[in-house]
Amino acid sequence: MMVYRRIHRLANAVIVCCLFGFIVIFLKAPVEEQQLRDGVPILSQNPGWSSNDWEGLNKEVSDLLKNDSSRTSDRTDWSGWDFKITEGKALTGADIVESVSYLNENFDILNTAKFGDLSSVKTILVIQVHDRPVYLQYLIESMRNTKGIEDVLLVFSHDINVGINNELIRNITFARVYQIFYPYNLQLFPSVFPGQSPSDCPEKMKRDKAQETNCSNWSYPDKYGNYRVAQLTQIKHHWWWKMNFVFDGIVDKFAMNDPWVLLLEEDHMLAPDALHVLDIIVSNRPKYCANCEIISLGFYLKSTNKYGQDISHLGVHPWYSSKHNMGMALQKNTWKKIKGCSDMFCKWDDYNWDWSLMQVSAKCLPQRFRVIFTKSPRVIHIGDCGVHTHRCEAHKALQSTQELFRQHKDLLFPSSLSVTDTSRRSLKPSKENGGWGDIRDRQLCEINKSPLDRVYAQSPTVLHEMLNQKIQFPPSNKTITSSTTTTTINSRLNL
Repeated sequence: MMVYRRIHRLANAVIVCCLFGFIVIFLKAPVEEQQLRDGVPILSQNPGWSSNDWEGLNKEVSDLLKNDSSRTSDRTDWSGWDFKITEGKALTGADIVESVSYLNENFDILNTAKFGDLSSVKTILVIQVHDRPVYLQYLIESMRNTKGIEDVLLVFSHDINVGINNELIRNITFARVYQIFYPYNLQLFPSVFPGQSPSDCPEKMKRDKAQETNCSNWSYPDKYGNYRVAQLTQIKHHWWWKMNFVFDGIVDKFAMNDPWVLLLEEDHMLAPDALHVLDIIVSNRPKYCANCEIISLGFYLKSTNKYGQDISHLGVHPWYSSKHNMGMALQKNTWKKIKGCSDMFCKWDDYNWDWSLMQVSAKCLPQRFRVIFTKSPRVIHIGDCGVHTHRCEAHKALQSTQELFRQHKDLLFPSSLSVTDTSRRSLKPSKENGGWGDIRDRQLCEINKSPLDRVYAQSPTVLHEMLNQKIQFPPSNKTITSSTTTTTINSRLNL
């Protein structure tokens, strides 16, 4: 009996110690660890937002993530667009394009009262945004924590109007912000070119069958015999339009002093010292590589084992699209060379903008582009859910990237950089990936070369049908009807 009592007391003591240990662990949990709601980290609060604002935002982002597959497949949703109309009167496609273009060209730049006009801006961060607000939220938080962000201009370029994205962007207080929308996007024009018209040939239809059915683009398959997919061609159209708008509609319009334009996407993250490293490279470019016209802060690492070892090291190579297309920075003179090769860019049968640019570098320019790149990238790709992949575990990629920066926080912000990897060997460009055989896409690409020029409805262009499409707004409700689609519009103004 005595032995039993002693064992019982010992067991109770062990239980009490375990409970005490759990309480201590709980109370001492690292404050910087992010809470998760449905797999979405709840990020630090914007000083300009209340806790209720952030609570609602993270809830909405979580819901969007859970419903992503159904939401992204709906290309007839006009929610977020609010066009000033007279009820019962039809709008044309030209009216809509003009409204979007006017907003693009007259955007009231955010936070200039706090940071000044654009005359002192030396760096523009251009972010191509689609419909993944979870990733966009992470990118914005990483930019907030990037030293020197108050000195740059952020340009967010969209091909779809998503209310939560607008809310995230319009509430940025740490930098100047400009927001633009690709006017010929699939959300506005889902079922007329450049959307997927009902008369278009199905992607995998054989050419002889397409000719027999007389679908509208039967004579323009790509080199692999496939017909265009509007969702894919829009990526290249948007990129090309965006670049031309930034240089023509922002850099030139505001007479900026030849800034460097750093290209990002919504599923990228910046290291805290990204702009610091960019400034060092720009200042020392004559020493590192005087004829390098491109800087790349992103690099696709197979392993992060040498991240700390290479944190102050640079490479100088011929530019190659699949290696140096992330966190790519260039200036206007370089862009003018690319724009001068628009015929090749627009006719190359590849829906990928980077592989099309590879052909420009290899076959159109007198000399191939050379690039200075960071051996330890300061732009990290965290997107494992997008056009080609659908695993959608954003928080895991976020946490691994944050841990990478945390592990090397004492090595970030090097005082100097050195070139340790030099090569003059030019890799052979890949063959065409296809998806860009339709002559209409090639003609639209040429139109997007001049985004400030108006395309009129009466002009015999590839956009003629779209611009003349009539969209009726009945007075009784907000349902939009046209000859090709019936959609619903949200009366809330998000543009």
